[in-house]
Amino acid sequence: MIVSAGKSYQGTDLQIERGPGFPHWTAAFFLSGLTEIVSGEQSYLHPGRSAMILAPRTPYRLTVLKPRQEIWMIFDPRPRMLQSLLPPEDPAAVTSVAFDDSAIWSDVQTGLRDLLRWWDSMPPQLLLAENAMEKVLLLARWTHGLQKQPILDERISRVTAHIEAQLHKELSVETLARIIGLSPSRLAHVFRERMGISPMQFLEMRRIEKAKHLLLTTDLPIYQIGQLIGFPNAQHFSIRFRKMIGQSPTTFRLNPQRRYGELHPEHE
Repeated sequence: MIVSAGKSYQGTDLQIERGPGFPHWTAAFFLSGLTEIVSGEQSYLHPGRSAMILAPRTPYRLTVLKPRQEIWMIFDPRPRMLQSLLPPEDPAAVTSVAFDDSAIWSDVQTGLRDLLRWWDSMPPQLLLAENAMEKVLLLARWTHGLQKQPILDERISRVTAHIEAQLHKELSVETLARIIGLSPSRLAHVFRERMGISPMQFLEMRRIEKAKHLLLTTDLPIYQIGQLIGFPNAQHFSIRFRKMIGQSPTTFRLNPQRRYGELHPEHE
């Protein structure tokens, strides 16, 4: 789901700093100029024909060294995109890539143009923006040298299927581990290795995704939606929803911009 996207022109010496609390993924595709991005102890220089993808809650400081042009996007990836964005062999929170292959860069530019063209549209055209965004993100990951994604462990598939079917129930790592005959610590290790997140993080992510759909497609009270997806009380549900989405369930429901991907999860 695209939260926001756009094209910007920025002059020299502009500085932007983001703390560790930002709940969404961020990507920037640099068309020209020179940008320095510092995250943790790592510093990245981005000229034109390059991109950076940052996982949620990844702090960074950005400085424009030469006037730049960029296309940026803030998004929450569909579950099937998680392995592409945080593959087990390189689960770094920051992906920095230069597009040296002219043909790939041409495909990226086409995808970026399509993203901007369709972003302000209404359903069903909005799905074209979602598809364009996923295209350029995948091209960036492939260019980063991760063209072959590992096959999802059958044991992990069983765990994720159980989570999807039992969102409303109380689940623990111990409960999930018993399903596939692993110890809780071994399941936690294998799951994070394959999915890039812990079992409990995946569970909460799927609960919040279900909550978003119910908020936008039903008139159920907030507390009842929380109960339906496994939260013990409305306050806990609201706290966790705000932490992941950046706004309360009530505010999210009242937002007039109801994205196509939220209302039509069958396309995930």
